[in-house]
Amino acid sequence: MRLAYYPGCVSLSTGKEMDKSTRAVFSRLGVDLEELEDWNCCGATHVSNEMVATGLAARNMSQTELDIVTSCSICLSNLRAAALKLEDVEIRGRVNAVLEKEYKGARVRHALEAILEALEENEEGIVLPLKGLRVAPYYGCLFSRPVGVHSPEYPVILEKLIRILQAEAVDLRLKTFCCGGPIFMPKEEAANETAYRILKDAKKEGAEVIITLCPLCQLMLDTKQRSIEQRYGEDIGIPVLYVTQLVGIALGLGPDELGMDMNAVSPMPMMEQIYERMAEG
Repeated sequence: MRLAYYPGCVSLSTGKEMDKSTRAVFSRLGVDLEELEDWNCCGATHVSNEMVATGLAARNMSQTELDIVTSCSICLSNLRAAALKLEDVEIRGRVNAVLEKEYKGARVRHALEAILEALEENEEGIVLPLKGLRVAPYYGCLFSRPVGVHSPEYPVILEKLIRILQAEAVDLRLKTFCCGGPIFMPKEEAANETAYRILKDAKKEGAEVIITLCPLCQLMLDTKQRSIEQRYGEDIGIPVLYVTQLVGIALGLGPDELGMDMNAVSPMPMMEQIYERMAEG
């Protein structure tokens, strides 16, 4: 399998572990990722100007004829939304008039979708079954938007992946709630309250780990977890991993290969429990 890879801007800064684990997982699965040669912002920074945002996304998508994968739900949503807008002949014409390469159409997928497809074809690649691990699947608000691929109210693809990894998916009621990230700067208190509700829901359901699909969700639930604990006077202590990191564990990849040292809440105690359960049979 050959796929075009769009890393997205955060892969160079706060989402380095997302990028590192994505590359490691696809390599282990035997999938050839071809990074777009000259990619730019997906358009998220220009949402106030629809044509500029669409043009930025189209410039990325025009660089390949392969299916495009990204590990960032924000990028996924913006690229898919642009592809829908570009079905309009007039909009496509205006955008192509300023592009070096003509946009002819594109299929954009989240890394999760491609990983699941690869695992369904070869479940023997799982060398460390995650038996007994209680996983909270957190989608956030953008993975299933724009509507058309997964249910925006009740997506189930993460639960499907969790079953293939032989772990247990907990029933996270707030799995499609916004993490609060988009309003963190102007409304910090409201953003923290939203993230706290999600973390508290996961803890109530007995989750040992939360998996995310978006670097902004990762920021709110992992990086800010300590400050949220202090604010609300409650110990949460749940590691939050990118879905690619969890898959990497099951594929036998090590902490260094998956960028585990970059996670704010250390996943190492959880990983030790996985190894102990496997040793016990």
